[in-house]
Amino acid sequence: MISWEQVQEKPQLLHTLRITAFTLLSALLAAAEFNGIRLPIPVPLAAALPPMYALAVLAGSLLTYFFNGMLVSSPMLIVALVLTTLCRWGIGERNRHALAALAASGAILVTVILFALAGLLEGMRLLVWSGCVVAGGAFAYGISRVRRCMESGFPLRLHGIDRCYAAVCYILMLSAFCSARFFLISFGEICASFVLLTIARRDRVPGGALCGALTAAALLLADGGTAGLAATIGVAGAAVGMASSKKPAVQCLLYQSITLLGVLLCGRTIPAMNAWVNGLLGGFLFVCLPTTTMADHIFQWRNEEGDFAALVSARMDYLSQSIGGVRSSSERIANMLARNDPPQKPIEQVRESVCTRCRSHATCWESGDDATQSCFARLAAAGMTETLTAPEACLKPDRITEAFARLKRQDALSKQLAAQLRDTQMLLFSQMRVTEELLRHTGTQMQKHYNRELTRYVSDLLDSAGIPLRAAAVSECANQRLLIELYTDANTKLDAPELTAYLEEALQRPLDWTEPTFIGNEQRMVLQTTGSYRIATAAAQCAVHENEPCGDCYDTFTDGEGHLYLVISDGMGSGRRAAVDSKIVLNNFRQLVQSGMDCESAARMINSIMLTKSGEERFATLDVAKISTDTAAVTLYKYGAGPTLMKHGGRITLCQAATTPIGILPKAEPYTTVMTLEPGDMLFLLSDGLDDSLYPYIRQHLAQGGDLQALTHTVCAKAQRDAKGVPKDDVTVLAAMISATESGSAAS
Repeated sequence: MISWEQVQEKPQLLHTLRITAFTLLSALLAAAEFNGIRLPIPVPLAAALPPMYALAVLAGSLLTYFFNGMLVSSPMLIVALVLTTLCRWGIGERNRHALAALAASGAILVTVILFALAGLLEGMRLLVWSGCVVAGGAFAYGISRVRRCMESGFPLRLHGIDRCYAAVCYILMLSAFCSARFFLISFGEICASFVLLTIARRDRVPGGALCGALTAAALLLADGGTAGLAATIGVAGAAVGMASSKKPAVQCLLYQSITLLGVLLCGRTIPAMNAWVNGLLGGFLFVCLPTTTMADHIFQWRNEEGDFAALVSARMDYLSQSIGGVRSSSERIANMLARNDPPQKPIEQVRESVCTRCRSHATCWESGDDATQSCFARLAAAGMTETLTAPEACLKPDRITEAFARLKRQDALSKQLAAQLRDTQMLLFSQMRVTEELLRHTGTQMQKHYNRELTRYVSDLLDSAGIPLRAAAVSECANQRLLIELYTDANTKLDAPELTAYLEEALQRPLDWTEPTFIGNEQRMVLQTTGSYRIATAAAQCAVHENEPCGDCYDTFTDGEGHLYLVISDGMGSGRRAAVDSKIVLNNFRQLVQSGMDCESAARMINSIMLTKSGEERFATLDVAKISTDTAAVTLYKYGAGPTLMKHGGRITLCQAATTPIGILPKAEPYTTVMTLEPGDMLFLLSDGLDDSLYPYIRQHLAQGGDLQALTHTVCAKAQRDAKGVPKDDVTVLAAMISATESGSAAS
């Protein structure tokens, strides 16, 4: 089956689909009646579209007129549409709203004048068509503005006056669709109840009331006999919005009950009863389909704070680049100063300061005897602890040896100061680079689309459940994943499974949760919609000595954007000291990644932190597997880490490379590779405590498969047995297995 993404990559196919869609749409609009009156609705549609699509509108309308026998009875509709299509071809591809309105109004006006002069238009029809001159232009203007918003892609976000034009388009289109009937079934009336219930569930009372008012206007415009039903739709929409936390079936029942009451109280007209029955069909679709997800993919109210967020993001990026410019300039200046002319050689310094004032200077240096120069060369090359001896027959031997000793002390001190200066500069520039990255990542976080309505809804839900929140934020990631961030006091106890189930029922979406993280007196918990793949993890480890902690540390966590991380850090050596180093690396890495940093930036910052250690040499490896729950793509980052084994299909792949651990060099460069796994595939991260001779054994057990936890313990036990119960190094095995969720299975 061809996906929508594949269709978008084929312009000709997409163009054909659009022409077909506009042909069918115009065929429906041409057949529409508004309280028994046919209006030139296809005219403003053709005026607002490019020339080729305007021609499709003309073709679809002519097909409807032909099959309905209206080619002779509706000449004004045909003439107005032909004139509009000719105007559209004259305008060309330009998407000017005023030109679209002028084309529609002008075509209808010319048609009215021609038929009025011919005596074919008079009385009430003349009044109606005269009103269409203004209404058609306004409608074309609105369609053109909405079309411009749609060109930026979905979900459709409207701002300011565009909302009003979209509302008018919705009323007219929905009213026209109400005329499309199959016996008693009206597609427009089914769509009306479906859309109202969907918007009320997602946007609650404001969305339900507003959509109810628009739907009522559309039904009255289509058929005045639905007045009894239309009178209660606004109230029903608001009531359904208040019950948005209930199950869809409950909302549907509430909506149908209120509208039925309106039908009974205001007169049981046949159009109203038919509309109510069609509303039942729309409610059935609402209950069966994932309406909220569909609505989020199609339409969203634009957040008025979006411009402010974009401004803050731009300022963060500007500040980041400013700091980067200062750092680059400082580095260039430091390099220029380091490349200054070398200092004067010790031999020349001693000669100028001591020998030039001696009366034997000419005898020692200008007589052609190389004994003095050879002796001075030995003195300059001698070490700090060597005994210095002046040349024979020197008149100032003590001053000569003292001068050389002083220069050696000064040289050693200057080298030490230069080394300290280089270390300080390196640390300063590294911290400035980290600041740049933090600002840039903060700016990137500001670009998220935060849903204020859902944020308020989640806050109200948790407040009613007695959970005190400092803040909550609901946003949508680039992969259409819903992300819920909750911030509370560190003393607040959160039952993550119960809280997730509560929000799942309210939002009608499957959610995954992460363990709350604590920073200072604040607690943060992240929930996100379930991806297409689920990852099961297992781990096992053993220490060199039973009475000491394992020098390896491991962790699994998510970043809140659809990625699961498997991380192992191995400190230098074993025991408590190694465990401290690996724990520092692991904890800092998790906090930075969950704050929004990418893996390499987080590793660079941790590398800078480790370089500020005391004079002792201390470092730790870092082994990261980043797994996407949407695509099952695995990205490996290795900093001096052990091998990784991946079982993909029937093959077992070993990934290993020589890299430096964290905390040794100023720049930590990882080995990275990307591989996409499938359901049933496995991934094993191994610390360097495992001997190479165990790899065939591990490969054999991976090929056989089995329980993930049992496999990790089997590998650890094998490492202990081969070392006669005492491994040479700490051993850690961290594994993951990919499986498809229900949504992923359905999609595949």
